[in-house]
Amino acid sequence: MKTNVKKLGDTMIVTMDGTLDYEMQEPLREDLSKLIRNHKTDSVPTKIIFNLEGLEFVGSSGISSFIQTLKEFGNRTPTKPRYCNVKSEFRKVMKAFDEADSFEFFENEDRAKKSFDQ
Repeated sequence: MKTNVKKLGDTMIVTMDGTLDYEMQEPLREDLSKLIRNHKTDSVPTKIIFNLEGLEFVGSSGISSFIQTLKEFGNRTPTKPRYCNVKSEFRKVMKAFDEADSFEFFENEDRAKKSFDQ
């Protein structure tokens, strides 16, 4: 799995591509922790969008660990992250594990960006 981050003003776009399985959880957790540490300045992006279009899941344990990692990350950010291009089968599983209503899903990056202004 590959994680790319681009910063556009006060918005950070995190794009994930490749295969996600249980073994990728610790590297992902480390990558997301670095994002928080590296942006602990006045220029911290207040808007974070996860684009999961190119992400493939392998195994249910990988999905549940992935969701837990995203929830933990979201709890450490000033604004609830947005998620776009999430495949419907993964969206269903993410919602099933989302007792705190942590995830907001959008069709694409544009709609996710606009949601911050509403």
